[in-house]
Parts: sequence; structure tokens; C-alpha cells
Amino acid sequence: MNIADHNPFHINVSIAGDTATIYLVGRFSFKSHIEFKSVYKNQLANSRINRIVVDLADVVYIDSSALGMLLMLRDQAQTSNKSLTLSRPSSIAANSFNVANFSKLFNISE
Repeated sequence: MNIADHNPFHINVSIAGDTATIYLVGRFSFKSHIEFKSVYKNQLANSRINRIVVDLADVVYIDSSALGMLLMLRDQAQTSNKSLTLSRPSSIAANSFNVANFSKLFNISE
């Protein structure tokens, strides 16, 4: 059994008013791209949603593919005139964001 088996990836979505919060749990990696894209595309297509928050508090691993997925979401959110916030990054996610200089590209809230 490898480490990925101990930290499977899950996505949960909560909608309150005009805000969709996408909760990422576990290992956020290339293997997550189909599920993640499907979830965020649904929120971008929802005309009642004006704000998307991606909660990263429970991310235990993040790779460069996941960072690329967040960049794609950012671009598509801008095209759809929806705001995007990366929220509560775990220490692992925060370290990756620092290396990638994401603070200049995203609104990141603690």
C-alpha cells in the first residue's frame, strides 16, 4: 500500500448565496484533474454563482499539475466574470504557492 492510498482525494462543494466553496481534501495532483475540472466547470456554468472559493485546508500534497489546474480555473473564472479566492491553504499548499509566487496571481485568504 502506498502513501496515496492513505490520503485519497475528495472534493466537496457547498453553496451559500452567490458563493460556491470547493473543498479539496487529500492529494491534489494530476490524478485529480478530471474530477476537479468537472466540479469547477459546474460552478462556472451556474449563473447564480458569482464567487468561487477553493478551500485548501485539508490538502496534504500538491503537485505542479494541480498548480496548473488552479491557474486554468483562474483564467476561466476571469472569462466568466466570477471572482476566485484560494482559501486556508495547508502549510504544504502555502509552501507551493510561495515557490510559484501565487500571491501575485491569486487572492489568497488565510
